[in-house]
Amino acid sequence: MVKFLIQRPIAVLMAFTACFIVGMVTYFTLPVSLLPDIAIPEITVQISAQNTSARELENTVVKPLRQQLIQVARLKDMDSEAHDGAGLIRLNFDFGTNTDLAFIEVNEKIDAAMNYLPKDTDRPKVVKASATDIPVFYLSLTLKNDSAYGQTDERAFLDLCEFAESVIKRRIEQLTEVAMVDITGLVERQLQIVPDENKLAVLGLSIQDVESALAQNNVEPGSMTVRDGYYEYNIKFSTLLRTEEDVKNILINKNGRIIRLEEFCRIGIVPVREKGVSMSNGKRAVTLAIIKQADENMDDMKQAIGGTMNYFQSVYPDIEFSVSRNQTELLDYTISNLQQNLSLGFLFICIVAVLFLGDVKSPFIIGLSMVVSIVICFLFFYLFKMSLNIISLSGLILALGMMIDSSIIVTENISQYRERGYSLKRACITGTSEVVTPMLSSSLTTIAVFVPLIFMSGIAGAIFYDQAFSVTVGLMVSYFTGIMLLPVLYMLVYRTGLRKSWFSRIRINNPIKDHTLDRFYDAGIDFIFAHKTASVFFCIVSVPLCVFMFYFIGKERMPEIDQNELIARVEWNENIHVDENRRRVDDLFELFKTETIEQTAAVGQQDYLLNREQALSSSEAELYFKTKNPSEVVPLQEKVYRTLKTEYPLAVISFSPPETVFEKLFVTGEADVVAELYSRNKEKVPTADELRNLEAEFATRTGYAPTGIAFENQLNIRINKEKLLLYNVSYDELYRILKTAFKENSIATLHSYQQYLPISIVGEEQTVNSILQETLVPTRADQYGVEYLPLRELVSVAPAEDLKAITAGRNGEYVPFRFYEVKEAEPLMEQVKEVVDATGDWDTAFSGSFFSNRKMLDELVVILFISILLMYFILAAQFESFVQPLVVLLEIPIDVAFALVLLWICGHTLNLMSAIGLIVTCGIIINDSILKLDAINELRKTGMPLLEAIHEAGRRRLRPIIMTSLTTIFAMVPLLFSFDMGSELQKPLSIAMIGAMFIGTLVSLFIIPLIYWFIYRDKKA
Repeated sequence: MVKFLIQRPIAVLMAFTACFIVGMVTYFTLPVSLLPDIAIPEITVQISAQNTSARELENTVVKPLRQQLIQVARLKDMDSEAHDGAGLIRLNFDFGTNTDLAFIEVNEKIDAAMNYLPKDTDRPKVVKASATDIPVFYLSLTLKNDSAYGQTDERAFLDLCEFAESVIKRRIEQLTEVAMVDITGLVERQLQIVPDENKLAVLGLSIQDVESALAQNNVEPGSMTVRDGYYEYNIKFSTLLRTEEDVKNILINKNGRIIRLEEFCRIGIVPVREKGVSMSNGKRAVTLAIIKQADENMDDMKQAIGGTMNYFQSVYPDIEFSVSRNQTELLDYTISNLQQNLSLGFLFICIVAVLFLGDVKSPFIIGLSMVVSIVICFLFFYLFKMSLNIISLSGLILALGMMIDSSIIVTENISQYRERGYSLKRACITGTSEVVTPMLSSSLTTIAVFVPLIFMSGIAGAIFYDQAFSVTVGLMVSYFTGIMLLPVLYMLVYRTGLRKSWFSRIRINNPIKDHTLDRFYDAGIDFIFAHKTASVFFCIVSVPLCVFMFYFIGKERMPEIDQNELIARVEWNENIHVDENRRRVDDLFELFKTETIEQTAAVGQQDYLLNREQALSSSEAELYFKTKNPSEVVPLQEKVYRTLKTEYPLAVISFSPPETVFEKLFVTGEADVVAELYSRNKEKVPTADELRNLEAEFATRTGYAPTGIAFENQLNIRINKEKLLLYNVSYDELYRILKTAFKENSIATLHSYQQYLPISIVGEEQTVNSILQETLVPTRADQYGVEYLPLRELVSVAPAEDLKAITAGRNGEYVPFRFYEVKEAEPLMEQVKEVVDATGDWDTAFSGSFFSNRKMLDELVVILFISILLMYFILAAQFESFVQPLVVLLEIPIDVAFALVLLWICGHTLNLMSAIGLIVTCGIIINDSILKLDAINELRKTGMPLLEAIHEAGRRRLRPIIMTSLTTIFAMVPLLFSFDMGSELQKPLSIAMIGAMFIGTLVSLFIIPLIYWFIYRDKKA
């Protein structure tokens, strides 16, 4: 085949040029994203039940739903939370589950469960998790004239809310790159009716009369069609309330007297009582979450939004536009850094080639074939619908050092045949043909390492599909470029007029010449053979060292990524309203304003449509801090925690990274260990004191304080049914009066032109005590007329305390205690179990990232063995021997042991990335040994004595082995000095690979020949 290609150089050049051009065109059409487009195997069921306590919601709605949903196919885990008025069920599936089918099945189960739920229950919403639903950034609109950490101009802010919803939101949604704009922080309005209690009593009216009048005046019977001769008319009947005046003019007939509603009620449109606010840098804000279209390019979206923002800022100077949690910056920085690392790696490789080969023409040929290989890779990316993301680009960087190996081996082999006096054409044919088989074998062994990675369970398997694809495509393209294009280029460059140009006359005078390398190699081999016992002892010791380091080194799921952003979620654990919550957040932000460059907060309940998490309550806040440098985040976190705990000791505080695609996929904010306490006595509700004592004892025994459990104080109002009957009071009327007094009586809707406003009947602003003391309740009309009783005579009020959120899983309701930053998980779990068992009231189960990390690392060990097995099969087929593959594979435990030691020295852990670095290196490093053994076998076939064959084969393969190792190492070096997300992810992988490659090269050169000699010393060729 090589001979045929050498004879048709123009055809080969044209074919590769065509592929190169197509590859260049497709590169500019490839989608760019942060991470691969992966379906997150999670579905959330949101339950809404106004005026229902957490306990009642759990027992009547959430529990029956869980019992139905546990039957859903391929369900991996399920947990639920019930709060007052709202509940949430999270369903986690095995990776690879078709989430579209699971979504349909979940909806079917909910439809089936609706028969067992209370009749007035709204149908729960089902939300499918998607990476594309995560906002690309948040846009906060504030008033320039507002003072930070001070009061807001209410009138101006109302106008800003209307402007944001009707202008800004719609304008951004018109952009083709934007899927939708989610909005929060708006001030809603309502029509409020405040009855005068004295006038009601004088007129003999009740709240029920007002409600009935509103209902009768706010109906739409529909329309009818009437014929009149040739014509047909559509007649509509409408008595809908459309304006404030319509409500004021409602007439009520009481005992023959007609009264207008406005005569005894104060009526007006007012802001709804706020349940939550949005803050940005100390000012009240309207916040827009911008969500990208799934198939749109992030760069295009960034430019489109940037242009729109610049226009708004010039047209509306009174409004401040600030962007936070911007993922486009992260993407830009990461992708450009990885592209730069790719270029730097390429440059380092070319420098190595020039130093070793001594002239410029050979590195030029290698460089040209490499560029062609990389560009053709983009064509395969396009054909297989892959995106350019941090995983696929890292895969290309990883492949870069291996891709050049093919070119170096071919070039080096052709050069050696030319030095022996072969003609240029014959050297190209013979030199290339000789290495076709070992090169294919080495490429396949490397690919064999990656194939099992795809079958990892969980999100890791999906993520590394992209990396495996990049490496596989890179290796196969470079292999075919190396045996098809490179010999043709070599022949053309060395045959044509280049020899007369200045370019061809460049010579690099360097010390890395053949005789220098040969002397180094001979001295090394002589030393190893002179110290056989020590060398064998070194090999034997490395196996237990490898096992020891595997158990000794720290383990985690993913490497820690330096971030300059922090989310703090605060549950004040007190019965405070939104205004007090906001005041506390303002005080905290003002305290840390010099240490941060950006602060935003979601205080209380938010209005986002796509919020899949549990909604915040009025006593909760989610705070976002951005610092100048990542190193400032940990000290800031400690200061925030200390400040809050000092001033508000009851507060429950948890920290997490901001929501990004990476965080959603890998759940890096998950607790290390979660102790789940199941009550043995199902009839008794655990008291707050019991749980607080357990929490304190856990902290004392384990040395780790669990994240506190939030409680809420309640006022239980008990209606005395006996007195209702005795005084002839209607239960419905009493309930209405209570709702009106506590401003919760929304009874109708005002249908204005483009918006609907709720109509509420409310009482005057009063304390709970004054409501009970001063509110009068009318009795039913009888022969004595209507009498009025004080509310306190009919109800009793008792304080109570209960869990704010009721948590449950597949095995029922439990109380969770979450432990973070745990170094030794197993002793902690034993101590927690001892404390719990001593009470005799609880059963204990454990969950958390400790278990998922252990499962993942166990899988990686299995994958390593499968990879080694695959490599053994490939090598046995190549060498036609069962023993020689074992000689090659013997170096793997040595390399892994020293790579783990290097990781430990550099302060890294054994995580998914470093483990993959080790596995991949196992596939790469044995390529050197394959080349060496192949050369020894060939020389022994010619009748050369064993020791002489070892020396000769070593000298012959020395330069390509050192060059291929150095090029792989240098391709990884730029990742060590970059600090974007992509490089931070790949850093442990780089360190593991560099360590294993360095020691592996020495083992391939010196130890493997010794093992070979031990096996074959008494055998003839």
